[in-house]
Amino acid sequence: MAGRAVLAIWHGFVNKFGILLLIAVQCVIFGWYYGAEKVIPVLNEKSRIKVGAIWMTIIKYILPVFLVIIWLIGIVDLFMKASQFELMVDITIIVLVLALSAVFYRMDPVKN
Repeated sequence: MAGRAVLAIWHGFVNKFGILLLIAVQCVIFGWYYGAEKVIPVLNEKSRIKVGAIWMTIIKYILPVFLVIIWLIGIVDLFMKASQFELMVDITIIVLVLALSAVFYRMDPVKN
């Protein structure tokens, strides 16, 4: 019974927070850090639907802003409606993800 509750909390956490935040971060990394402008000629080369300035605006500005807004609404909803147990499990998940990210980053042989 407890396993099912933890699984439901994990599932809700990943769907409401993990995926949204990671997509927003990927948009920022792809649009600003790697430079999505470099990909436009490759995308337009073999595609019937051409991308350009509107696509870049969506990737750089609109999509990350909307995803972060939805993410923040989910966090507020979590703190308003969640039980103490659910909050504890969610905080544990966050700490584990951050700790494992730091460990894997330190293990990366190609970091600067």
